[in-house]
Amino acid sequence: MSAAIAPAVPDLAALSSARECFAALLGAEGVVENGGRQRAFHDPFEGPAAHGHQPALVVQPANVEQVQAALRVARERGLHVWTSSKGRNYGYGGSAPVADGAVVINLSRMNRILDIDATHGTAVIEPGVSFADLYAALRRDNVPLMMSVPDLGWGSIIGNALEHGIGYNVMGDHASALCGMEVVLPDGSLLRTGQGALPDSPLWHRHRRGFGPAVDDLFKQSNLGIVTKAGLHLMPRPEVMATGTIRCEAEGDIVPLIAMVRRLLQSGVLQGVPMLVSSPPMATGSGEGHFTAENLRQVLRPGRWNLRFGLYGHEALVSARRSVLEREVAAIPGAIMELRQYAGDAGPEDVEPRDLIAAGIPNQVLLDRLKGVFGDSFGHMDFSPVLPIDADYARRTETLLGETMARHGLIGAFGLLCFPRSMVSASLVMFDAADQARVDAARVAVRHLCDEVATWGCAPYRAHVALVDHVQDKFAFGQNAMARFYSKLKDALDPQGLLAPGNHGIWAEGQRGA
Repeated sequence: MSAAIAPAVPDLAALSSARECFAALLGAEGVVENGGRQRAFHDPFEGPAAHGHQPALVVQPANVEQVQAALRVARERGLHVWTSSKGRNYGYGGSAPVADGAVVINLSRMNRILDIDATHGTAVIEPGVSFADLYAALRRDNVPLMMSVPDLGWGSIIGNALEHGIGYNVMGDHASALCGMEVVLPDGSLLRTGQGALPDSPLWHRHRRGFGPAVDDLFKQSNLGIVTKAGLHLMPRPEVMATGTIRCEAEGDIVPLIAMVRRLLQSGVLQGVPMLVSSPPMATGSGEGHFTAENLRQVLRPGRWNLRFGLYGHEALVSARRSVLEREVAAIPGAIMELRQYAGDAGPEDVEPRDLIAAGIPNQVLLDRLKGVFGDSFGHMDFSPVLPIDADYARRTETLLGETMARHGLIGAFGLLCFPRSMVSASLVMFDAADQARVDAARVAVRHLCDEVATWGCAPYRAHVALVDHVQDKFAFGQNAMARFYSKLKDALDPQGLLAPGNHGIWAEGQRGA
């Protein structure tokens, strides 16, 4: 096995030569020239004096063959690459690479919807297809299927799912909604996972497993291959959907509220991924300039605790779920439930803006509100630890966030994405991205937050590119046996360590820290 090549920033001559070669293979439109266009592939919140995580060149292949060709050029010239789909992973670094000097292979030109199967509830898409793109196609052809969407619908469906992204309706676990991938491996060969390994299989995107070990998860949050297409499971368009909130005003209401959510998710009364948002009496942190606790309260939901949820399906089933939920909410003194019901085919013109996400309609309402309050230099870094679904952990995490924000002069919004047996803290650490000191303070603060929750036996489920090694090191059982296992896989598939070195803390042997 050849030794790993440490990622190095290529010199200008090597870059110029590579750019010419990429242009010959991909066409002039497949190479993003230096300047304003290439800025879109940096961390959008890196600050005016950024250091680290800098791309050297951006190429945009239009098909699988061009992805293979781009990898071949990089391999022959000893260049390391980084991949992105739409590059909208803003709270975690956007398209910025872990290692400086990467050739970013951006897949936004691979934006075809290859198939929509209304009978079996599947779609086959490329990485450049956004949530908005697929929604528009479903609406245009009146396909009786519903999507799950995250808070912002401008990003790649595949990219979000590969990062273990989360939406809110029945298919809200986006990583689990993928079924059957096509993957370009680091040596340029093509792999089809699951039933796709069987030539001409009609089940590639309908049945999750093939014969032998299922390998699909190896290509999520990893650098072992480039996913160039995938199947996606969609839910049937419901007869009706009811979306709304449960609002509690008392501090102690978090205890019965979380217990109720856990119980009703496990029993199937609640569906999808309810989101619980905190609005403490004094918003979390203090901040500076426009980034103040007072301004933060303008975008927080009313109530000390506010749970957003959705109910979906036949009208009789939604009505039955609603009745059970009303009885449960009545047992929490002072809790107020608001619920609005829509037809399953309701479009954006029919649904209140606050209900768009639960209705599976891509939008950017949250970003517009945040920029409206904090200005165009609004930046954020996300802190998203996985926690037990327990009120004590909610309180501890909110308190930790508030104390950390106050210490660093920042502000943070605290929320929880609820699952039947766990929850994910969706915390936004907010800052003025035009102020390098505030950018740096946010990174230090989130690093501290990761350290603290690790003492509870918890860690983030995703991390900013500047913190991937720090988070990976928290998974230390067996003297970091998991990281060593990842390195063995990396060495077997990519012994030169050229494909996205350091992604999620995964390095070829001897490469980390070089």
